[in-house]
Amino acid sequence: MEKSNFSMDNLWNSIMDFSSSIIQSIDVKGEFLYTNQTWRDTLGYSDEEILIKNIWTVLSKRSHPAYVKIINMVIEGIEPGHQDLTYIKKNGDEIILSGTISILKDEYGQPIGTTEFMKLSAYVDEPYNLKVPIHSLQDQTEYVREYSYDGNMLLGLEDQDSPINRFLDSIYDLVFFKDIHGVYRGCNSNFAALLNLPKGKILGRDDYDLYPKEVADMFTSKDKQILNDLTPRKNEEWVRKSDGTNSFIETLKTPYWGPDNKLIGFLGISRDITERKLAEEKLAENEMWLNIYFTQSLSAKFFLMLDTPVIWDDSIDKKNTLKQIYENLKMNRINPAMTSLYGKSEEEITASETPAAFFCDMHDGFKDWMELLDRSHLNTVTKKQRANGEFLYVSGDYTCLYDHDGLLMGIFGNQRDITKEMLAEEESKERELYLRTVLETTRDGYFAMDEELNIIDVNEAYCRMSGYTRDDLIGMNINEHTVDNDKVSTMARVNRIFKTGSELFETRHRRRDGTFYDVEISVSTLAPSEMKLICFVRDITERKQLESYFLIEKDLFKNTIHSAADAVISTDAEGKVVIMNSMAESMTGWTQDEATDKRIEDVFNNVDGSGNQLQNVALKSIAQNKTIEITEDCLLSTKDNRKIFIELSAAPITGSENDIIGAVVMFKDITKRREEMKNIEDLSFRDALTGLNNRRYLDEALTNLNNDLSYPLTIMVVDVNGLKLTNDAFGHTAGDALLKAVAKICREVTRNGDIVCRTGGDEFVLILPNSDRAQAKALKDRIVSLASKTNIDSLSVSLAIGYSVMRSAEEQFEDVFTEADNNMYRNKLRYGKTVKKKTIDKLINKLNRKHGDICQHNRNVARYSEALANAINLSAKEIEDIRLAASLHDIGKVMVSKDVLQKQEKLSDKEMNQIRKHSEIGYQLLKEVDDYKHLAEIVLSHHEWWNGLGYPRNLKEKQIPLLARIIAVTDAYETMIGKRNYKESIGKDEAIKELKACAGTQFDPELVELFVNKVIPTL
Repeated sequence: MEKSNFSMDNLWNSIMDFSSSIIQSIDVKGEFLYTNQTWRDTLGYSDEEILIKNIWTVLSKRSHPAYVKIINMVIEGIEPGHQDLTYIKKNGDEIILSGTISILKDEYGQPIGTTEFMKLSAYVDEPYNLKVPIHSLQDQTEYVREYSYDGNMLLGLEDQDSPINRFLDSIYDLVFFKDIHGVYRGCNSNFAALLNLPKGKILGRDDYDLYPKEVADMFTSKDKQILNDLTPRKNEEWVRKSDGTNSFIETLKTPYWGPDNKLIGFLGISRDITERKLAEEKLAENEMWLNIYFTQSLSAKFFLMLDTPVIWDDSIDKKNTLKQIYENLKMNRINPAMTSLYGKSEEEITASETPAAFFCDMHDGFKDWMELLDRSHLNTVTKKQRANGEFLYVSGDYTCLYDHDGLLMGIFGNQRDITKEMLAEEESKERELYLRTVLETTRDGYFAMDEELNIIDVNEAYCRMSGYTRDDLIGMNINEHTVDNDKVSTMARVNRIFKTGSELFETRHRRRDGTFYDVEISVSTLAPSEMKLICFVRDITERKQLESYFLIEKDLFKNTIHSAADAVISTDAEGKVVIMNSMAESMTGWTQDEATDKRIEDVFNNVDGSGNQLQNVALKSIAQNKTIEITEDCLLSTKDNRKIFIELSAAPITGSENDIIGAVVMFKDITKRREEMKNIEDLSFRDALTGLNNRRYLDEALTNLNNDLSYPLTIMVVDVNGLKLTNDAFGHTAGDALLKAVAKICREVTRNGDIVCRTGGDEFVLILPNSDRAQAKALKDRIVSLASKTNIDSLSVSLAIGYSVMRSAEEQFEDVFTEADNNMYRNKLRYGKTVKKKTIDKLINKLNRKHGDICQHNRNVARYSEALANAINLSAKEIEDIRLAASLHDIGKVMVSKDVLQKQEKLSDKEMNQIRKHSEIGYQLLKEVDDYKHLAEIVLSHHEWWNGLGYPRNLKEKQIPLLARIIAVTDAYETMIGKRNYKESIGKDEAIKELKACAGTQFDPELVELFVNKVIPTL
């Protein structure tokens, strides 16, 4: 889409429209210069709609201040850089687009707007979704039963709770064991998850039970090769999962011998590398397209590169550094368009003594060089010379290239020959001067208007004609000196002119002294993209006076009817058709010849929505001598019996003697508009996430229930247990999936005619006409059964359900609904705690799998903390609390990546902040669970320092809970002496020395003394 006088060559336009990036260009007034197809698809606007839009109409009001700042930066020549902005889609939804905004300059290097490369960052949901908490998983030590078996691998694999199975389940890769017959005798949970099957449905089966035949054939052939040559084999293959999706798997299979050195099968270790494989394919495709874009581009492109990157900042002597850069830049790569632009071969260009001059000469263009290197980007126009001596003007876009250390590597240039445009501009200026001379010497008046009908240019002839000065007229709205102005019809005419391109009409204007004069105005547009009107005005006052002596009313009226955009039929005083325009012929199916002298009701047959005949509007307007309008529930029955929704108006026609000589009926097709309004109404009754009806629909539907047929009427309230905790623990994506699953269950169990609505964040309401208590109980049981079989991110769906039955219209709906709601809450109180506890348990298991080292660390900290609590004679309850809190103190680290937790180098500020958040995350999770909420404050405070320099609240000394101070000491001690794969531990003596050194600053000095003297010797 292009707008205003901004243009792009066809190839560039095609490339941008092909791009998956969201691209837009905006001028400094906020008008769209360009949007690509991805932009329009993302926001849902058509090309035509964008023409009447600007950035302010598609931006959320919350982002208006930010964009005002961006526009000001562009005007000042400051690159806006990365920005996050909230946009409003056509359907009213809000999304966040993020990306880089650069300055767009004209051929003279002046800022004229922006070039913006964006990507979709986020959808903005309903308000309750806008506050996104930080989520995490929890590690917790569980009691492990020990099994004893004789070392036989096959027997160990058959016991699902054996140590070997627990070990296999802790491995991230996919592990399986097949015997020499190809039967699966063991696998870990990750392998089972790949197949989307429980282990019990894998073990004892072969590949033909689990995979399509062609895949099974390939697997068994590989197995036979391994058994034949007893050599491990590694292969990659696409594997179709049981859910129909494909995964690219890298597998290593190795022969396996038993204790008696007898071959008993082979061990397979697989890894899902689908994402890597797809990324490699996508990278290759991208490189191919980039190479095509570079070599086939019509604009000249080149790379000027330095052999050795250099520093460019305020710490250097920029003048001397620029000289070094200029002399050392080498032409690295050019495209064919470059050779065509300069008429030189690739060898001639690359061998040039001063290749940097293809940007500009260092002395003549010193300021351009400095601006490019300081700002990293420059748009400029320079004068160049071809090999044959011809001069040309080049519009160039230049970008500095940097390495990963921020050192300047070179410059990328993109040049376009604009010689024709420059010459055309000069010619345009000469033509403009010529036209201005013509306008100022013509006897006819001239003025130009913008789309709001404000005068933006005027000649002296119109000033004399109207009695105003040029300064008076510039900025004046044309309606201010138009007689009997009808703004609605004026805007209708303007819109018509913008569509057709021109129009000639007559009207009356008011001079400055208040007198009237008749004018004939010829209006035309400059171009479809230019929302400006050019008007030539001729004073026809004398001609109109002459016309008053002639009876031309009929022809004038007839011409007006035929030029109207709407369908028009005129009748005589008896209601017989006289004239009908082409639009009326098209809509009614009657031609002018067929309809002439027929009664209008025979040609223009109107019925209401029920098919009842409507009164003849033409005769009605004649009889009442006024305009009759019908805007709703009116159908036109056409000649071929089609029905078209219309709105119409009928007005009487007055003759020269003020007698009524007929009527004119105007009408238009509103079928499409009605459909659009119905779609909008449907959307207002629909919940966007689940697709169910919403609370508004429920309120409307309750008024329409048939009192005779609806009773007994069951009201059932369904509430999703643990939705907030699911959002906190697994993310809002899991929470949304949970709500969608509940909606699906509700749909499956209800009948046609039942009402299913989502009325709140986690609440659903079912209205069940003709359902008694027994039926309601059965429906509840079905919902509970389906929910128990539905899992979201390893969690079973749990619902609190209450219902009540309304037996007659004498009962109040609100009272019955309240009873159902209360029953739901009683059910929620009974089972809600269990759901939250299970969620935490799931988090603990997931954290154990994700960070195995933390599991052992927590056990040790709990043991040390319990010993220190005994040493200071805490109560049994406090000892139990410290043991449990210590085992849970690092629950928040589930949100920290393994790479950060095990990083041996110094952490960055961002990584340190990520780790420091874990105590707050743990607090948020534990306070939601009744069994753990009394421990939340301890977990939140275990990184506070005795001197007040800890986090997150800077508590000091006794402000820090005692149990948190205990964990602070034991946690630090275990971290120092504990064995980790990613760091070396230190000895006890060195750890004790460190504890003593930090006593009174980081740790409670009394607790350090007790821990060192009484606890450590016993460990």
